[in-house]
Amino acid sequence: MTPASQARTPVRSAPLRRRRTPSKPDEAPQVEAPKVEAPPAESAPTPPATPEQPSPAVNLTTPERTGPVADPDELVSSLSYRERRQRRMAAAPGGDDAAPVTKVSALRARSDRSILAWVATGLAVIVIVGCLVASSVFAIALGRIDHQRNLRAEYSSFAQLMTVTMTSLNPGNVDAAMKTMADKTSGTAQQRLNESMGQAVSLIRDQKLDVQSTVISDAVTKADDDEGTVIVVYGWQMKPTDPKEQTIVQTFRWRVDITRINGELKMTDFEWVT
Repeated sequence: MTPASQARTPVRSAPLRRRRTPSKPDEAPQVEAPKVEAPPAESAPTPPATPEQPSPAVNLTTPERTGPVADPDELVSSLSYRERRQRRMAAAPGGDDAAPVTKVSALRARSDRSILAWVATGLAVIVIVGCLVASSVFAIALGRIDHQRNLRAEYSSFAQLMTVTMTSLNPGNVDAAMKTMADKTSGTAQQRLNESMGQAVSLIRDQKLDVQSTVISDAVTKADDDEGTVIVVYGWQMKPTDPKEQTIVQTFRWRVDITRINGELKMTDFEWVT
């Protein structure tokens, strides 16, 4: 037995007997308690009992490294990218448990950014398409307006030309007026002018009359690619050969119908209107 075990286990010795004194008849016998003798002098004193402390846990998975400690920078540089990433994730708050949350948050943020990018792209495409459609409609409308304006101007000019040519006559221009009538009229208008112009030309040549007309105003009431109608208001005056006679001045209104035939404008009808 070792001294340490002797110190933990006290040794008991038998009590020494003492002489008994004669008991008196009227007294009860006294029972003496046994006495425990002190342990021998050579035994070590028993130390006070202390609460047992848990022994430190021994890491069975990671062996203790012996020898010189490596430089942390060299150790980190020698690791692969995946190992360094694992070390950073383990060192982050929450350790390995926070890694899935971080991945989910990253995926969610990436998906939100992609959704916002798609929405922004869709809105941009819608805005661009809307601008293109609006510009196309605006361009088409402007083209139609310009085309209509050109048609109205063309019909107005032609109606004024025919009115002045047919009503401004003198002995010097009657032949040119007859040629214009043959080239620029058709249908009902040509037939009616042929019936009346012959007599008017003979009168102007014989009496040397000078008839002048001036367009006061006009209004285009119809204008499309093939037909047009113009109301012309003109002033007509006739100067007699005798200076003593008074000049005759009158105002008339014509409705001139115009038709495009083989790409050329023709006066197809006319009539007096009030």
